[in-house]
Amino acid sequence: MPLKKSELRIDTIHDRAVIVAPRRGLRPHDIAETTVPVRQGTCPFCKELLRKNPILARSGSGKNTIQAIANGFPAVSLDNPKAYGKQEVLIETPIHNVEFAELSAKQIDHALAMYQQRTRAISKNAKIEYILIFKNNGGKAGATLVHAHSQIFATGFVPPHIAQKLANVKQYEIVHGTCYYCDLIAKEKRGPRRIIATPHVTAFSPYVSHYPYEAWIFPTRHLDNITQLRPVERRAFAVAIRHILGKLNTINVPYNYYLHQTLTDNDEHFYLRVAPREQTWGGVEVGSRLVINQVAPEDAAKFYRK
Repeated sequence: MPLKKSELRIDTIHDRAVIVAPRRGLRPHDIAETTVPVRQGTCPFCKELLRKNPILARSGSGKNTIQAIANGFPAVSLDNPKAYGKQEVLIETPIHNVEFAELSAKQIDHALAMYQQRTRAISKNAKIEYILIFKNNGGKAGATLVHAHSQIFATGFVPPHIAQKLANVKQYEIVHGTCYYCDLIAKEKRGPRRIIATPHVTAFSPYVSHYPYEAWIFPTRHLDNITQLRPVERRAFAVAIRHILGKLNTINVPYNYYLHQTLTDNDEHFYLRVAPREQTWGGVEVGSRLVINQVAPEDAAKFYRK
């Protein structure tokens, strides 16, 4: 049944507290946010200017080419011990003004294969402890260029909230004798927040969703990181990503997606989070860290299942 009254939901594993408040979506708005696209001739990810950047890795050919280059404006670098790390950009298509969700499942699969390749390469550096793969799509999600691309952010430092989440998951395993995420998959794949449930991939809207239409995509098999995906699992993952991002495109919602890998822990159950960014946080969220979500996860899952 649709949620009629606001409801407080708490996730102790991820340190989340959310008030699901569907009626908040009825508030009046008179402020709009827009993104101005860069013209093709001035885009640094188009072939005319891309020639200036050394290519770290390349796969595919023609319109299916995917390339990895160094980030030209890194916040961390291998020659800075005070902010040690490495940043890369993965250009997912040579075609300007094509969104990632508009690519075929096969092209998205190629992008995931590049994520695997670059994760293996970066992981060889013993000083790197944490790798974040992410995408910003749309101005409200932090995107500065429309040309389809994602990024890898790798550091010699594990963010505190990630370390705390891992500790919480380990504590759950000590108490219950099972993986928290495996138990979560078993529960959600049959519940009202299910989006996709196949032998290889499970996707759902989390019970405590920080963002309207938030979705998590898991390999059904317990895997530590993306490099362990088999080709058949990776293809299923690509299909799930394309479905979810394609649905978000139909309502023109900007989004981030991201996945973590902590190299100091070899038994994580990795997954990809899709964080739609239509809703802007205000004083309540910023001041109290208590998020107000105007779309119930159960309704979000229905939207994705249609």
